[in-house]
Amino acid sequence: MNWRRFFSRSDRLSELSREIEFHVQAETEENIARGMAAGEARLAARRKLGNTALIREDIYAMKASAQLEIIWQDIKYSLRVLRKNPVFTAAAILTLTLGIGANTAMFSLVRAVLLKPLEYHDPDRLVFLTLENASQNSLDLGFTQLRYEQTKKTARAFSSVACFLRMPENMILSGAGEPDALKGARVSANFLEVLGVAPIVGRSFSIDEDTPGGALVAMISASLWKNRFGADPQISGRPISLDAKPYTIIGVLPDGFDFPFAGVDVWVTKPTEMLALPAKFWPFITTQILFARTQPGITFDQAKAEMEVMNQQYMRANPKWTDAKPGTVVKVQLLRDRLVAKVRTMLWLLFGAVSCVLLIACANLGGLLLARASARTREFTVRAALGAGRGRLMRQLLTESMLLALIGGGSGVLLAQWILTAIPTIEARLPSAQGIKIDNVVLWFTLAISAVAGVLFGLLPSLAASRPNLVEALRQSGAASKLSLSWRRTVLVTGQVALSVVLLVGAALLIQSFARLRSVNPGFDAESLLTMKIPLPAARYDTREKRSMLFSEMERRVAALPGVKNVAIARTIPTTPWFFTNVGVEGQPEAEAREQPSAQLQSVTPDYFRAMRIPLHRGRTFTAQDNTPGSPPVFVINETFARRFWPSYPDGLNPVGQHMGEGIDKIVSAEIVGIVGDVHEGGLDVKPKPEFYVPIAVHAPQIAYLLIRTSGDPLQLTSTIRREVLAIDRDQPVTDVFRMSDVMDATLGRPRLTVLLLTAFAGTALLLALIGIYGLIAYSVTQRTQELGVRRALGAGPSNILMLVLKHALALTIAGVALGLVGSFALARLMKTLVFEVSTADPATFAFVALLFVIVGLAAASIPAWRAQRIDPATALREG
Repeated sequence: MNWRRFFSRSDRLSELSREIEFHVQAETEENIARGMAAGEARLAARRKLGNTALIREDIYAMKASAQLEIIWQDIKYSLRVLRKNPVFTAAAILTLTLGIGANTAMFSLVRAVLLKPLEYHDPDRLVFLTLENASQNSLDLGFTQLRYEQTKKTARAFSSVACFLRMPENMILSGAGEPDALKGARVSANFLEVLGVAPIVGRSFSIDEDTPGGALVAMISASLWKNRFGADPQISGRPISLDAKPYTIIGVLPDGFDFPFAGVDVWVTKPTEMLALPAKFWPFITTQILFARTQPGITFDQAKAEMEVMNQQYMRANPKWTDAKPGTVVKVQLLRDRLVAKVRTMLWLLFGAVSCVLLIACANLGGLLLARASARTREFTVRAALGAGRGRLMRQLLTESMLLALIGGGSGVLLAQWILTAIPTIEARLPSAQGIKIDNVVLWFTLAISAVAGVLFGLLPSLAASRPNLVEALRQSGAASKLSLSWRRTVLVTGQVALSVVLLVGAALLIQSFARLRSVNPGFDAESLLTMKIPLPAARYDTREKRSMLFSEMERRVAALPGVKNVAIARTIPTTPWFFTNVGVEGQPEAEAREQPSAQLQSVTPDYFRAMRIPLHRGRTFTAQDNTPGSPPVFVINETFARRFWPSYPDGLNPVGQHMGEGIDKIVSAEIVGIVGDVHEGGLDVKPKPEFYVPIAVHAPQIAYLLIRTSGDPLQLTSTIRREVLAIDRDQPVTDVFRMSDVMDATLGRPRLTVLLLTAFAGTALLLALIGIYGLIAYSVTQRTQELGVRRALGAGPSNILMLVLKHALALTIAGVALGLVGSFALARLMKTLVFEVSTADPATFAFVALLFVIVGLAAASIPAWRAQRIDPATALREG
């Protein structure tokens, strides 16, 4: 069978079929014209009657009917064309689904976290006030009680000022049922007034309830109200026991209300009272975080200027206070900006990346449509010869692209819904995560970007194909009739390569950053280590001796359980809030009270270092005798502490045997008995701070952590350990039960999410760019078949043809890489806050991405290049 003749006849039949369709289309247009003529005759009759209103209505109706008929014909014809090219249609819809779906999902995230207004009254007037001291590298400092009172009294830019205790409190709910540890927030009485929020049940706090000795009242969250109290509508006025003290519930806050912390269960007054410290320290500690509502008509800059003036006045009047150190400034932020400060750069980066993916997808589809337009030249020529104008041809092609875009947008919504359920927003700790959903605004956004995408990838092909050369096209056969569109496709593919390079550089930097973060030694062994929080009620365990005795009994009982290797109790564990206090080292220059150096305090039981497997470098750790009340106090320090106060360490004077004092426990002099390795208490990305350890009998905390190293899965002992704790005190809850490895892994949630998404976007962009390179080179080879045949006939060998095609691909790739590297430098500047110990201008990363793209670009072009060198000169010349 002569296959060449068979395919030639098949192509001719396809051409005839399309020409018949064009004639049908022309007949439809002719019918529309006849309808218009009949309408004009009707209009002429009405003009004779002088009915102007009816004439106007008929004109509008005729125009609308004609336009709708034409649009409907375009849609039906576009559907037939797409149905006849199922492979192209499926590929285009899949590409658009990925691009539009990813954009819809990211817009949902960005809108919920960054764009959606806070659910408070007039949120643009809410500001957040903290202190900063750049000279001491201190950020987010709180106000003292004195500064808070003066700000509240004298600030004229604010209609109201409120505050909250900067850290949440663990409050024990006991009584009916099992004890439960609640997350509590201490707030000023007017905090709901400033926010413009009303309770859904009961009332808010009164001023007298926020004064020393005022009534003990509490407001609870909607989730606690439903889960613990069965949504009792008469909950207001009900007594409860919090921290073994009698409180009265006065109200329930709206569902989803999470100010000032996420996951708060109960709100109480008196934010100046920090129960973890003795009352004599309360007026002097900087634990008050302020928020305020500006006066109507007062701008943000005016409020900021007033706070600068008030700050200078306060520092001159109170030079010895801790919040008046030289260099202290008041930082004024919009509340919205404050809540999203840690994720804004990350989300905008990801949204920009996914937008680049959609642009690359549009460029890819634009290249495919240009190739299809070239193959459909005879079709456009016949339509133009039958009277179709350029606008008519452009509208037909744009209709096809808009249909593809809308179908891709519809399936993209389904993909976005799946993406949102798959993204671990909780692990990434995104604010306002409960508001991330596909709503009407998101759907309108999807419709808009679908329409824009349809125009983007359909406009260039329609412009190119809507102006055919009638004489030249009609003179040629259908198979030979082509449009010269290669330069347009070259521009599109170069743009794809450039955008892909930008995304790949960003992904490479984040991957390096994440790898280095994962490789950081935390300073301890997190495997097979179980952690539990033990919050002690302040009313029941109101002395250091009571707390120390409870911890000793708890440690003794748990250590006797089967499968337990080591047990320890500590004030904090890595990633939980730590506490700093002033220290003084004997033999070193004394500083003024407010200039004294500080270090992180950690109180532990003697077996802590063995349970955590923290290495001992010098001296010894604590013994049971050190943890006995009345024993001489001794300290263990970390290596950062040693380097801070003995800069020549590990050479020079040995810190072991030296004496130091600390302020919180009023210890004037205690011997340093050991030096241990550094622990990343704040997470893997936070450098260790100077830290010293004291026996827990010296500093018995109100909230402690139980650490158990086991021989098997730590979580299997959870129930047994709970029973032992309840056997000691039936009202003592155990909360926050986690593997230590899971705790550390959770700190990587946000960088992991960023790396995962950006790498996925960059990989998709790379794949689309490679498809674009392959398609362009393959199309170029097809267009140049006759030229390549002539070269072969004149003596060019296969290797010459191969190099000719690959040079074309190399030039295209290098041009795109060069443009992409320029854009990458701009992107790298925005990524400085997202990387860890990686230079955003790392030349090795840029060179690696550039080389990688050149290699894969040549690989994509190798298949059409291989086909080009196998062209038969005689066949190419005969068919040309």
